[in-house]
Formats: sequence, structure tokens, C-alpha cells
Amino acid sequence: MDNNTINATVKALADELLAAQVEEARSRLLDERLVDLAAAELDMLMAQADEIPLGEVVSRQALKDVVRVFAFELNLGAGVIALAGDMAQQLHRTAQKDAPKLKELLSNNSASQWLNKIVELGEFRRLILDKIGHSVTLHQFVADHVLILIEQQIAQRSPNWLQELTSNVDVEDQQGFRGRLKSNVRQKLNSRVRQQEELLERTLRQAVAKTIKKSCSDLAQLDENVWHDAIWQLWQVVRDESVSEFTKGLDPLDIEEFLVLGYNEWRKIRQTEYIQRLINTGIDVFYNAYEDIPLTEVLEDVGVTRNHMLAEISRFAPPVIQVLDEHGYIREILTRQFKPFYENPATHAILQRAIKRA
Repeated sequence: MDNNTINATVKALADELLAAQVEEARSRLLDERLVDLAAAELDMLMAQADEIPLGEVVSRQALKDVVRVFAFELNLGAGVIALAGDMAQQLHRTAQKDAPKLKELLSNNSASQWLNKIVELGEFRRLILDKIGHSVTLHQFVADHVLILIEQQIAQRSPNWLQELTSNVDVEDQQGFRGRLKSNVRQKLNSRVRQQEELLERTLRQAVAKTIKKSCSDLAQLDENVWHDAIWQLWQVVRDESVSEFTKGLDPLDIEEFLVLGYNEWRKIRQTEYIQRLINTGIDVFYNAYEDIPLTEVLEDVGVTRNHMLAEISRFAPPVIQVLDEHGYIREILTRQFKPFYENPATHAILQRAIKRA
């Protein structure tokens, strides 16, 4: 047998072996025992993973790089954002139908535990109340609205003759002693009124600031039991309310806009050094804790067990593989994977030696 014949025979044999291996691998993927085979492979992987610590397969920097991409750089497409908006609107409408009462979602026991924890935060509560009590912006806001209410009441209750005297209508065109007298009275009265208004405004603003500071100070000094009883009584009032009662003031469009605003704001603040430092600190804490821990323990601690992984394989692998095979993709994928081996000159050399020995 000459070399040309041997080479042709080798190529034909390699093609036949490639086709046979592709069909054998395809048959195993389509076999109804695929899940059993996957379970066996998974068990072998888990046994090996039990001996490999996290630090040997994932570096600290690699973990930070992954988080950087998904937390700091990933941007949702317009389609996903629109879908989130549609979903928010539909969820809002669905939430209005047959909504449970609060007590059906949160038991008295759970509410009590939350309440106890909130009441424990005495220092935090005093800090917030102190900030509120000394907020100049809040003082001005409250005082401005009180002044508006007072002005409205005065305008409604003052007699016509007083409103006429204090109005800004020009009376210089009125002739004679009566006109001059009225003009003089108006000027003096307006001057006196302005002085009283300034005094009233200054006194009121001081009183508002003092009242807010004192109220916040008094609240901060309240005993924890008082806070506990007050919040508990509030819970007893609202626990029988339907969840839908708390969303009546919101339209579906409001929910969508809140989602868009929240996402856009997150895209901005995630680029700040502060937020990135917080996230990277969390990664460091995680990595320091698990760097020398076997992969299986890491998976278990984050809630991923063998049963979870096998359940997902069983749920998705068979139907996905079936669809891929129906479109001819399985053969294409397997052929791409195996073909380089059968075209390799080293493989041809092995087949040539085998043919020559036969």
C-alpha cells in the first residue's frame, strides 16, 4: 500500500471516527438518563471542590473585576427599562386585587421583634431628632406657611374700612381736606401696620424655631417604653388595613417613574468613590472570610446546594438540548469541538502506524 493510498485511508478513517464520536456524544446528551449522568458528574465535581479552597480558583482582584462590571459598568438597555416599567404598572394593578391585610403578612410576633429593634436605636433616634430640631430650613418652611395662614385669616376677618385704609390704592387725586386727611391717616396706619407685621413675623419665626427644637428635644428624652407603646398602638390600628389601602394614592405610572428615577440615580451614585469604596470593602470582608474555605462550603454558605444545582440541570438541560438538536446545532457544536483532533497531523500519524501494522 503506497503513501497516497495510506493517506486517503487515514483521512476516510478519521472522518468516520469523527462522525461516530459526534453521534455517540449526541446520543448521550439526548438520552433520558442525561440527568443521572449529570448527577454523577456533579457528585465528582463536588468531591473535588471539597478539597479546593476559593483562593486557589478565584483571586481577590478577579472577584472585584466581576463586581465592577456588573455593579459599576453594566447599563440596562432601553427595552429592559421599558419592560420594568410595564411590569411595575401591572404589579400595581395586580396588587389592588384581593390584597391581604397587613397582619396576614406580618404577625404580631414579627412586628414585636421589629419594634424592639427599632426602639433599641436610641442614639440614632436622638441624632435624627436633633438634626430635625436644629434644621433652619424646616424652621423657615413651617414659619412661612404659618404666616400665610395668618395673612389669609386677617384678610378674611378685617373690616372693609380697614382694608381700604391699608390698601395701596392711590388717593392723591382726591381733592380737599378730606382727601389729604385720608392720605395722611393711610400713610401713618400703613407704617404702623408694617412695623407690627415685621415684629409679628420676627416673633413668630422665633417661636416656631423654639417650639420645633423643644418638641424634638422632648421626643428624644422620652423613655423607650413610651416609644414602644406608641408605635405598638399604631401597629394595632393599621394591622387590619388592607395592603392596597396604602397604595391608593399611587398610580401605576407613579411606580414606573419611581423605578426610572431610582435606576438613573443609582447609575450616578455608583460612580462615586464613596459607594465603590463601600462595595469593595464588602468584597474584602467576604474574601478574607472565605479565601481558605473549600468551594463546597462557600456554596453552602451562600445557599447553593447539590440539590439546587441538580434541580436546575433537570429543569433546563433536557428541553434546551432537545431544541438545539431539532435545529441541528448539537451536531454542529460537537463537530466543531472534535474535528480539530481528527485533522491534527499527530492523530493522522497514529492512524497511519495502526494501518501499517494491520
